[in-house]
Amino acid sequence: MDQDYYQQSNLSQRMPDGTVLPRRLSTDARDKRSLESFSPAKLKDWRFGVPLIVIVISLNLVWWRLPLLLHTQDLEGELTWSLAPLFGYTVTIAAGMALMITQNFRSLLSYLFFAISILFTFNSLIQARREIWLLLLILAAFFIAIQQLWLGLQNILGLILLSFLATFTIPIAIFYSENNYLTQKFILQLLPMFFAFFFYFTPVIMPNPDGRKLSLLSIGLFWAALLSHHVGATTIVIFILSIFAFVLQFVKARIGNWQNMIYVLLLALSMLLVYQ
Repeated sequence: MDQDYYQQSNLSQRMPDGTVLPRRLSTDARDKRSLESFSPAKLKDWRFGVPLIVIVISLNLVWWRLPLLLHTQDLEGELTWSLAPLFGYTVTIAAGMALMITQNFRSLLSYLFFAISILFTFNSLIQARREIWLLLLILAAFFIAIQQLWLGLQNILGLILLSFLATFTIPIAIFYSENNYLTQKFILQLLPMFFAFFFYFTPVIMPNPDGRKLSLLSIGLFWAALLSHHVGATTIVIFILSIFAFVLQFVKARIGNWQNMIYVLLLALSMLLVYQ
């Protein structure tokens, strides 16, 4: 189907090597990602396993760091087993995300992990909190939807939705499940995370000239949120990490799967420095 699409469009607009030149005004995701190099790797290939492990660990550090930090510093009591289903959910949803972003949003295997994550939400410990259950279902459904080209979510709209859902679903679910309440202070502290997702996932969702232009805005918003949250020695380190991520978008070397893995790793390092 994809081959027929490219044969029928832009037949006269090709690069010297014969590659079809994407249409700048097209809203079709296939026109936006056709020049990107992603290397399909087999299950036993280390190029498949390493990005998967790094992204899963990185995303879970991002999601769990702040809720657990606030719990141990400001609240009394010990962590309970009520978080076990949520941990299973975050691991499987992160695995699905890893497969999705390393396989150019065309991973059939990711659907399996998203389905497993949905099964975790039907645990009685999660279903007892209907709002949390609904938030987690929406997040999993979104990652399934963003891979459907006909929905046209691989653009700035999809980027905003991903940033919002990835920031305000799992951390809120963790905090609320453990404490049975939610504070405005906690929600405000999630703003640097929101703009971090928005910046670091810009080249992941939009690996094209439009995305590189948007990065100028997203890095500025991330820095503004960072400075409003905390200013210190670690802030300089985060600036350096974000600049590296910004420059990486313009690297011509085709590192495929590894490039998106690096963005997520830099996101995790930045959030560990922000929430310490």
